[in-house]
Amino acid sequence: MRVDELPIDERVKRVIIERGIEELYPPQAEALSSGVLKGRNLVLAIPTASGKTLVSEIVMVDKLLREGGKAVYLVPLKALAEEKYREFKSWEALGIRVAATTGDYDSTDEWLGRYDIIVATSEKFDSLLRHRPSWVRDVRLIVADEVHLIGSYDRGATLEVILSHMLGKAQILALSATVGNAEELAEWLDAELVVSDWRPVELRKGVFHLGELRWDDGTVERYPENWVSLAVDAVKRGKQALVFVNTRRSAEKEALSISTKISRLLTKPEQRGLKELADSLEDNPTNEKLKRALKGGVAFHHAGLSRSERTIIEDAFREGLIKVITATPTLAAGVNMPAFRVIIRDTKRYSNFGWIDIPVLEIQQMMGRAGRPKYDKIGEAIIVARTEDPRKLMEKYIHGKPEKLFSMLANEQAFRGQILALITNFGVSNFRELMAFLEKTFYFHQRKDTTSIEYKAKDIVYFLIENEFIDMDMNDRFIALPFGKRTSQLYIDPLTAKKFRDAFPKLEKNPNPFGIFQLIASTPDMATLSAKKRELEDYLDLAYELEEKLYSNIPYWEDYRFQTFLNEVKTAKILLDWINEVPEASIYETYGIDPGDLYRILELADWLMYSLIELYKLFEPKREILDYLRGLHLRLRHGVREELLELVRLPNIGRKRARALYNAGFRTQEDIVRAKVSELLEVEGIGMKVIEGLFQYFGVEMPQTGKRSAKKSSKSRRGTLDDFLK
Repeated sequence: MRVDELPIDERVKRVIIERGIEELYPPQAEALSSGVLKGRNLVLAIPTASGKTLVSEIVMVDKLLREGGKAVYLVPLKALAEEKYREFKSWEALGIRVAATTGDYDSTDEWLGRYDIIVATSEKFDSLLRHRPSWVRDVRLIVADEVHLIGSYDRGATLEVILSHMLGKAQILALSATVGNAEELAEWLDAELVVSDWRPVELRKGVFHLGELRWDDGTVERYPENWVSLAVDAVKRGKQALVFVNTRRSAEKEALSISTKISRLLTKPEQRGLKELADSLEDNPTNEKLKRALKGGVAFHHAGLSRSERTIIEDAFREGLIKVITATPTLAAGVNMPAFRVIIRDTKRYSNFGWIDIPVLEIQQMMGRAGRPKYDKIGEAIIVARTEDPRKLMEKYIHGKPEKLFSMLANEQAFRGQILALITNFGVSNFRELMAFLEKTFYFHQRKDTTSIEYKAKDIVYFLIENEFIDMDMNDRFIALPFGKRTSQLYIDPLTAKKFRDAFPKLEKNPNPFGIFQLIASTPDMATLSAKKRELEDYLDLAYELEEKLYSNIPYWEDYRFQTFLNEVKTAKILLDWINEVPEASIYETYGIDPGDLYRILELADWLMYSLIELYKLFEPKREILDYLRGLHLRLRHGVREELLELVRLPNIGRKRARALYNAGFRTQEDIVRAKVSELLEVEGIGMKVIEGLFQYFGVEMPQTGKRSAKKSSKSRRGTLDDFLK
C-alpha cells in the first residue's frame, strides 16, 4: 500500500512522505486495513524493525486530528520513553504537543493536560490513574509497546491492570514481538490480530560450533574456532556487531578481548574519535575498563553503567564510531540499536533455581536486532554452541516457536497492591465489584477459574482489613482508610507500608540513619545487594555493633531470613557511606558495585524515604522526628553530612559544590549572599551560571551589575533570605 492511498488526514500523509516513506511494508498495510483507523482494538505481533512504531504514529496522530483527546504511549523502560519522545516530536509541526513522564509516583501531573501524546512507563501511568488527574478522562487511545512483557514477573501485572482499566474506555493498540498465544491476547482485548514474520531486512539464522557456522538453510561456512572471529569478520566487512552474553562481567571481559583485535582495523580519525569519547567518561573502576575497550572500537553495555554512559555508547554505535557492543540481554528489550550481525554467546542464565535456558522469545528478540533497514539487505543472527548440542539449539531457538504469555497478576506482591488500589483509588465498593473487575483481566481470561481467584482475593482483603488499610461497614461495603489510600497513592507495596508503621514507635525513641536505612532495605520494594560469602561475618559483626540502632531483631544464623538480613545490612551500610560523603569511586570498589547499581539503590531509597515520611505524617507525628526525617531525606538525596544541609537546599548546589563552598568558608546561605562574586568564582565547580542562579534565587542583584547595589536596602535582602530559610 502506498502512503498516499491511506484513508487518513492529508497532513499526516505529508509528514510521512517528507520522511522519505512512500510505501508501507506488508504488515503495516495489513494493520492499517484492519479497522484500527476506525477505532477497532488491534494486536500487532511482528518482528523487530518491521515498522510497528510507524503504525502507532499514524493511528495516534490521525485519531487526535479527527477526534481530539489524548493518546498515551506505554513503554517498559525510561530509556525507551526518551527515545519515543524524541521520535514523536516531529509531529509538533502539525500542532500535536508531545510530553514524556517517567518518575515521581506521588503526583497528579496535571501539567500533562496541555499535551496530546503522552509517553509514559507503565508504572508511571498506573500511579497517575491512582491519583485520578482530570485529563485521564480525555484519553482516547492507549498504545502498549512491547505488550509481550505482560508475561514479565516483575512488571507484567502493572501493564495488565492498566489495560483492564482502559478496556471499553479507550481504543487499545498492542504492539508485540511474535508470541506463542497472540490469538489469546487479542481475544482478551477484543482486538483484531495481525501476525507476520515479514521483515524489511532478510534475516539469516545459524549456529556456530567449533569453527563451523551452519545456517538455517543448511549451508555451512568455516571460521577460526573461536566465535570472536565472527565479530571481527563483521567489522572487516565494514559492518557492526552486537554480542549478547549472560553476565556483566562477561560483557566487560569479552569487550576488552575483542577490542584488541578490532583496534587494528580502525582508521586514524576513528582512533581519535574513540579516544575523545573515552576521555569524556568519568573516572571509576568500571569506566577504566570501558575506556580501554572504547579505544579499540568496542564497548560493553549493561545495567551497571549510568544512564548517561549508556546513552553515550548507544549514540556512538548508531553513528558507526563503535564497531562492536557486548551486552547483557537487557539491551534486546531496550532502545532501538540494530546491527548487521548479532552473536548470541549464551543461551543459559543463572537464577535462584540454578542454570536455566533463556526463553525462546528472549533469544528471538536478540536475533531480531540483526539487520539495519536502509543499510543492510541481509542481517545475520548467530547462536554460539559452546557446551550445548548445536542441533538442539537450532531446533529450539531458530526453528522453534516462542513461549505462550501467562498473566503475572498471580504474583502476590503485585496482586496485593492492585487490590488495595481498586478499593482505595478506583471506587470498588464491595467484593462483588472487586470480582467483576478481576474478571476483566487477562488472569481471569486465561484461568476462567472464579473459585481460585476469589480465594486469593479474599485472602488479600483480609490482610488489608487486619492491617487497617481498609475496613468494612455493616453492609459489607469497603471503607478506604487514610493509611490504605496514602499507601496506594505512594505506589508502594502494602507490606512495605506495614513494616514502616510497625517501626514508628521504635523510630520515635531512637531515630538514626542506620536503623532507618536497614528498615528501608528490608521492604519488598527495595532491591538489596547480595552479601558475598566472604563478607557475611563482617556484616554480622556490624549488625551486632549497631544492634541498638535497629528496629528489628537480628535473626539466628539458621533462620531462612539470615542471608536476606545481611543483604539489608550491606545495602544500609552503602547508604550510610553515601550520606557521610564517602567518594563514589570508594563505594564502587568497597562494595563491588557499578555506578548504575548505586544510582538504582539511591533512587529507590529516595522514593521509600519520602514514602516513610508521608506515612508517618498520618500518625500524630512528633515535630522533631518529622524534621529529623526530612533532614535525613535531604542528606540521602544529595549524599552529604549534616553540616551541608543548608547549602544543598540552594539551586544547582549538590554534593561536590556544597562541600567545596563549605571548605572555602561559605557555610551558610547568608555567607553566600554577602560574598563577592570574585570570591565565589575561586571555589571549585562554581561558575558564573551557578552564581547568577543563586543571586536570582535570593532575589538579590549581582553586585557588579550596577542595576541595583547589593548593599542597597540590607533590610530587604535579609527579608528575602529569611523568607527563603523559613
